[in-house]
Amino acid sequence: MQLDKVKRLLTLYEQGLIPTLAQHEINPGLPLGSRENYLYFTLPVCINFQRSSPAMWAAALATWEDETTRYVFFPEHLAEMPIEQIRADLVRHKLALQPNKHTLIWTTIAQTLHEYYEGDPRNIIIEAESDAGQLITLLQKTHRKRFPYLSGPKLSNYWPFILSRFTDVQFKNPQEISIIPDTHVLQSSVYLGVTPPGATSLQTELAWQELLKGSGINPSQVHPVLWHWSRNKFQPEV
Repeated sequence: MQLDKVKRLLTLYEQGLIPTLAQHEINPGLPLGSRENYLYFTLPVCINFQRSSPAMWAAALATWEDETTRYVFFPEHLAEMPIEQIRADLVRHKLALQPNKHTLIWTTIAQTLHEYYEGDPRNIIIEAESDAGQLITLLQKTHRKRFPYLSGPKLSNYWPFILSRFTDVQFKNPQEISIIPDTHVLQSSVYLGVTPPGATSLQTELAWQELLKGSGINPSQVHPVLWHWSRNKFQPEV
């Protein structure tokens, strides 16, 4: 049964029997509840698509540690800088790989934070009443135009997933955060028989919601397990 296999995978992961990256979402180790920590785990998320995630986080840390480029994480400082300078500084440590597109997304989200949320991502969570489902609806529907790319089905779930792992947020209804259908999750889903070959991202999300319903396991718990299991060529077998 597929759910039994998933439970065995979770156990193997917890026991350290599925190899993991020593560091993936590397970060400066900021206080979990600080505004700075929330900004660090918000703006890079917006451009973490169609690229190596570990490399993106490495670039984010390099950008943060460079005192001449750290300002890009602060909406109030971005509002005062010319776009050419911002573009150059996002590219400097390869945080932005697509200079125009990534810079536009980054600055638009930062502008949203600056104009509507006092430059603080925690205020978006307050607006959503700390409810994961309400936060996703807020991004995808209520304020969709304010959040380019972050409003999409993948990143709107990836952001609360990242926040739940690296900040002090305590979401109500965390089961509303869907599995993130990246390449590794799609491959693992087919390998486990949860989805047929060629299943779309949406079909994969819905299949996992259905499989885990009533199990006490949230989709976001399964994501890192499948990600590392796929990278390890689906070993150990379950």
